[in-house]
Amino acid sequence: MYKVFLNDKPILFSSDPILEQLDEAMLYMQYHDFEEINFVLNLLEENHGLRGLIFQSDDLEELWADFRAHFREVDAAGGLVRNEEGALLMIHRFGRWDLPKGKMEYGENAAECALREVKEECGIEQLELGSPLTDTYHVYSMGGMRHLKRTAWYEMSSSDRQLSPQREEGIVEATWKSPDQIDWKSMPTYANIKMLVDGIKQC
Repeated sequence: MYKVFLNDKPILFSSDPILEQLDEAMLYMQYHDFEEINFVLNLLEENHGLRGLIFQSDDLEELWADFRAHFREVDAAGGLVRNEEGALLMIHRFGRWDLPKGKMEYGENAAECALREVKEECGIEQLELGSPLTDTYHVYSMGGMRHLKRTAWYEMSSSDRQLSPQREEGIVEATWKSPDQIDWKSMPTYANIKMLVDGIKQC
């Protein structure tokens, strides 16, 4: 199964109906042809009452390839960084709480990109790379073109207390947040970030 977020709305791609994840504000569709994808994207962008979509096909990989063909693809990487007390390194940018991440540069692999972006965005030096985590996907528009951004995430650890937000990238704060300080009601974030952070809080 694949999951993509568009305007924080989940699009679930599955070879099974997974109707247990469907609620009254979500749409369920069986995939038939390539043109349906553009229809679905427009529907999710324009229908503010629709909270998401389950897209089902017996040939999941064909559906996923057809979906990706509608976008310019962007590769990025980032880190879920924890310190000795289990606090999570978070940044505040553009009015939302986020995790440090960024686009891959030419010649970089995902792990190299993730380490570089965390160091640059948080001014952190003492950083240890851990295991790879899941990839997340989200859609955005730029210059009249739709983009599909895949972010590869890695566990990391650090004992560094000296943080310096990269203000030229719009980051106004970089800070350690303990699990009991993470409250999404008072901390606006993105759906994919909430999914990642809630996942590690439950581990």
